[in-house]
Amino acid sequence: MNIEKVLSLDISTKTGWAFATSSDSGIQLVDYGVVTQIHEPSGEYPSNYVMWAYKCYTEIIRLIEKYSPEVLVIEETSKGSKNAMSQKILEWTQFLLAQYITSSKIKCVYLMTEQWRREIGCQMTKEEKKRNKEVREYKKKNKTIVAYDINGKRTGLIGRKHVNIRRVSEIFEGQLKEPLKRKDEDLADGLGLLSCYHFRRMKGPARGEEIDMADLFEGKV
Repeated sequence: MNIEKVLSLDISTKTGWAFATSSDSGIQLVDYGVVTQIHEPSGEYPSNYVMWAYKCYTEIIRLIEKYSPEVLVIEETSKGSKNAMSQKILEWTQFLLAQYITSSKIKCVYLMTEQWRREIGCQMTKEEKKRNKEVREYKKKNKTIVAYDINGKRTGLIGRKHVNIRRVSEIFEGQLKEPLKRKDEDLADGLGLLSCYHFRRMKGPARGEEIDMADLFEGKV
């Protein structure tokens, strides 16, 4: 398997990203991070959203120019959002990046959230399920919204984001600069996308869910 330079992007107004090399010997992190959150510019809609999308896109292009990846791995936008305007800025930023991909013909893979989570094994352990059961039982028994463990320490339910962070920490053990925390969910998603692409390479030919944007615009898919 040839070495590939891969940049993953969990696109948002604070894009989580990771850059690594993927080969037979494994996946080696080179760098990773989160783009400082870009807030909505002042002005009237839609002009301010156009400016906002371009600002988010510009930061992504800076990452591409800095690392010169051979492959982009991008989290696809969800089918819907409770906040239509939040969804809109994501779609507009994705559109600008899609234009770049089309013109540059860089290889890219789009992954749905549930796809990459499933494929890298983001599943609750027996211990995590047990903890959630205990938290729910404690709240029900004591008729409270706050739960405490046997040591009197406040505890809460373990959700998908916690599982994602735990799983990518396992995959990249020894390669992270410091342990990931709950606030690092955007970064964890970027790392999860990266690992999913590498795992797919190790398994063989690309799957049907992967979309090459060049093929898409040429009508091949």
